[in-house]
Amino acid sequence: MRKWNILWLVAAMCFVGSLCGLCSCSSGEDEPPVEPPTEPTEIAVAPDEWDGVKRADITYQLLVYAFADSNGDRLGDLQGITSKLDYLQKLGVSAIWLSPVHPAASYHGYDVKDYEAIDPQYGTEADFRALIEAAHARGIRIYMDWVINHTSREHPWFRAALADEKSPYRDYFILSTDPQADIEAGRIPMIATEGAAGYDSGQWFSTPTSDAGPQRLKFTLDWSGANKTLKVEKVEQIENTGTQATYKWLYFGEQASNHAFYDQGNGIYTLAVEFASPWGCLVRTSATQWDNYKWGASSATPMQWGVPLTLANGETAKDILLPGMEVLKYHSHFWTEWFADLNYGAVATCEQSPAFEAVCSAAEKWLDMGVDGLRMDGAKHIYHNAASDENPTFWNKFYTTLDTHFRQSHTAPLYMVGEVFSSAAEVAPYYKGLPACFEFDFWWRLESAINSATGCYFVKDILSYRALYKSHRADFIAATKLSNHDENRARSSLNDSEARAKLAGAVLLTASGSPYIYYGEELGYVGKKEGGDEYVRAAMKWGDGSTIDYTSKVPAGMASVKEVAAQESDPESMLNVYRRFAVVRNTYPALAAGEMTPHAVYNDRNEQYKQIAAWYRTADKQRMLVVHNFSPASSVIRLDDPIEKAVARLGTVSATVDGSTATVRLDGYSSIVFLLK
Repeated sequence: MRKWNILWLVAAMCFVGSLCGLCSCSSGEDEPPVEPPTEPTEIAVAPDEWDGVKRADITYQLLVYAFADSNGDRLGDLQGITSKLDYLQKLGVSAIWLSPVHPAASYHGYDVKDYEAIDPQYGTEADFRALIEAAHARGIRIYMDWVINHTSREHPWFRAALADEKSPYRDYFILSTDPQADIEAGRIPMIATEGAAGYDSGQWFSTPTSDAGPQRLKFTLDWSGANKTLKVEKVEQIENTGTQATYKWLYFGEQASNHAFYDQGNGIYTLAVEFASPWGCLVRTSATQWDNYKWGASSATPMQWGVPLTLANGETAKDILLPGMEVLKYHSHFWTEWFADLNYGAVATCEQSPAFEAVCSAAEKWLDMGVDGLRMDGAKHIYHNAASDENPTFWNKFYTTLDTHFRQSHTAPLYMVGEVFSSAAEVAPYYKGLPACFEFDFWWRLESAINSATGCYFVKDILSYRALYKSHRADFIAATKLSNHDENRARSSLNDSEARAKLAGAVLLTASGSPYIYYGEELGYVGKKEGGDEYVRAAMKWGDGSTIDYTSKVPAGMASVKEVAAQESDPESMLNVYRRFAVVRNTYPALAAGEMTPHAVYNDRNEQYKQIAAWYRTADKQRMLVVHNFSPASSVIRLDDPIEKAVARLGTVSATVDGSTATVRLDGYSSIVFLLK
């Protein structure tokens, strides 16, 4: 295949005169397929030299513990990130989103124990300041992950709240002795708008108390009459007699498990155990099923020593609380006892709540240190009713509070992006409160389009999402992305195809929006969440001798992913594809931030060319044409656009020219970006 000088192609493809009938119809419905050119010439690319200005607004998401280790302890840290800033600079990155850096109960950091400290595993505040300064010197902003739906149950605020019923920290959390009744009566403002429908027993957890154990106790189960009862007594020694029952178990413990009763005959069963449980116990008559095999209390009232408790049966049965056990329960929207939801009260006055003031005050510390923005975790879960206007109203108040503080020392507004893990229609109202939100539909739509080899509807769908956002905020920022730390890796979702993954990266970096790159995506990482989130959070492969092994859960397919060092030397590697398209996006204002509009011919009305996704990007007088082939097969199209030159290409794209007609052949999963006259 001949490769001719780009200037020849430019001259041949210039638009002359008015409409010349190169494409016989605007809809393409009756247009015959274009015949492949007999002697195509590979299109050369000649992008302008990047002037170093970061126009593209590319953010790089990284997990601190998995990215780069500076001290040999095999865990990522802050100094490690600082040492890799030049790598991010080559990728054209203008911001970094860090996973939570605070002390936390879990490896991932999303159960914070102290909002105003740095986890010592990652370094010191001095290390964090050094990272900020080094990043700023390269024109890279730092965004912190800010988790304020909940704290860890190990947070000092929560411990203080449990230790004393008069503690001021009791107002910081959602606590109740009878959650269902309080929700139905509207006494819990953060769940009140749902009424009775807001009660989910799986989201309420009893608090640990000293009386919850460990204790030596004897339980007596009376199954002889119509009413089934359970009695509990303290004992000096643990002694059990009789034969273990087959279908009677006491279920209890921090990591709850079944303990078989001993059959004493005549419907009486006993069990002496070392008992310790923060939530109480249940009686089960099946080791595997619940429903009518679950027996518990009819209310949240604790048992009395030596007094039989009549058991309730089925889904309405509540946890059996032992004598002296604290009745208080706390709410966790994420169905885990490790998180304790913060209480902001009624949304009309949420900014006056002590929890609101505390998390804002903590955020101000980091903003004053030089942090440039915040990524808001679980944005749709602050108030229980995600369908109401409560969460957008909350975020408006939260953003206004911190933006007002930020502007005391900055001319630009504070950047804040919300994680609303939903479709675009559900995300849109959050723009009433937040300047930016992640566009999950962008990736879900792109994944489906590439896997089905159907690109013609992509532009129309993306623009429909943006129309929804604009109805709530004129200056919305659509934070586009492929996968993230809570989703299967993009390449794995694309049938583990490197070619499809390269195409997805090219689309991300040529479409409108503010793109986020999840670390490792630029290397072609693989992984699915089955078996644990760690499988989509594998350590960065640098190829420099360093090793991170925070987890043993590593996808088998990662062994075939080449390291940074190896990919840098391969011009067609995933890494270099990302770098080329990122640099071109930074070079051209139209590609970085220009308006995105459908192509005049290859669009949602042209179903003869379903595999083609094409659009214009326009800013001021600069106009660009982007064309992607979402199919594994070659596609041939005609263009009559006034092309000046090609500036980026993925895969093999060739053309023949006949007068003012350019016949362009795109091989499978290829892309081309033209600068137009």
